[in-house]
Amino acid sequence: MSSITFSGLASGLDTDSIVTSLMEVERQPLELLETDIEYFELETEAYAEFDTLLANLRDSASSMDSLDSLANYSATSGDSSLLMATASNSAMAGTYHVEVLSLAESQKDVSAEGFADSDSELLSGTLTIGENSIDYTDVTLEELSEMINEADTGLRAAIINDGTESGYRLTLRGEEAGQAIEVLGTGSIAIDTLSNGHTYSASQAHVIVDNVDIYSNSNTLDSAIPGLSIELFDAEIGSEVTLTVATDTSKLSSSISSFVSSFNAIVQWIDDEEGNSWANDSGIVGAKRKLQNFLTTNVSGSESFSNLVELGFSTDYTTGLISVDSETLDAALATDMDGVLALFAGDDETDGIADLMYAYLDSETDSDDGISARRKDSNDANIDRLNSRIELMEIRLETREEYLRAQFTAMETLMSEMETQSSYLSEISALSSSSD
Repeated sequence: MSSITFSGLASGLDTDSIVTSLMEVERQPLELLETDIEYFELETEAYAEFDTLLANLRDSASSMDSLDSLANYSATSGDSSLLMATASNSAMAGTYHVEVLSLAESQKDVSAEGFADSDSELLSGTLTIGENSIDYTDVTLEELSEMINEADTGLRAAIINDGTESGYRLTLRGEEAGQAIEVLGTGSIAIDTLSNGHTYSASQAHVIVDNVDIYSNSNTLDSAIPGLSIELFDAEIGSEVTLTVATDTSKLSSSISSFVSSFNAIVQWIDDEEGNSWANDSGIVGAKRKLQNFLTTNVSGSESFSNLVELGFSTDYTTGLISVDSETLDAALATDMDGVLALFAGDDETDGIADLMYAYLDSETDSDDGISARRKDSNDANIDRLNSRIELMEIRLETREEYLRAQFTAMETLMSEMETQSSYLSEISALSSSSD
């Protein structure tokens, strides 16, 4: 509990201001500690920003650390009304000739019997579809259609209306093109495809690829040409379509551009932070130096190229920013694209540049042991230590202030008593003088 003080009543001094000023001087070491805490907090925030930039570069390196993510091919059809194709990274550049003789078609069957409606007239009988037998009793045409679709027979049932008085009829359509499924029906739906044939027979797609006949139950051909998925749209006997497969460098170029931007963002951030002491911290300076060294690191995954400099990468030694000479890169891609890919992504036995960078950056951005995590742990420990010192210092200062105020209060009390005594003595002296 604080005591009540009366500042300067006896002495005429502003003792409250005096104590406040004295305490301001005594608080200066505490304020220095608080400034240190602010510094550690700002440094932690800076390292978090740096960690984000490293993570961005890590992700850019990750987009180039495998052939699957870099190798791109494009396929161009000479007649997109007949067919089109998409190429995977396992495609081979070249020209292919395709003639579409027929498309894959699903079988279709329609019941000869028609009904006045589909939701009230009751039907009974048996339908054998392939190896599945469906017995139905007192069901409507709609209910029978649902029973067929729930039975997983390979056929899909539906109902059509041909417009006549008894026009509601059951239709069956194959779920897979090119596959024939026999249907035998007795009762309300009498049908025998084995004896009478299908309303529309299933057929396979038939194409000729470079003079080789190829058949398929689907109009999507995934193995007719290695690395290509061909979609058939129409058949035209005698019309040969040219498929051209070529390398597509747009994805690789985009990945390289993203990599350069992410790298330069780190360099620029360090330059912008130059006025802060953490910009010269060994962790940040070391990370920058390590990243710059990757530009000249030699790898053996490619027979044509050993390092990024040979692809046109260079560093501005004034700013530290990197760039890529497009002519050098384009020439490298035109000469040996596989070699360029191997330089970045390596092979089964050797890591590429992107692999090495990703491994380093993944380690340095680890949430538990990365460069930012390590700095945060250190700063948090320092902040805890300083807060403990501040807490002890606050207690000491509070005690000191109470002591000073007590001292000044005692002084005021003493001076007040002395003034009282002085007044008393003056009165005694005055009385003595008057009696004489």
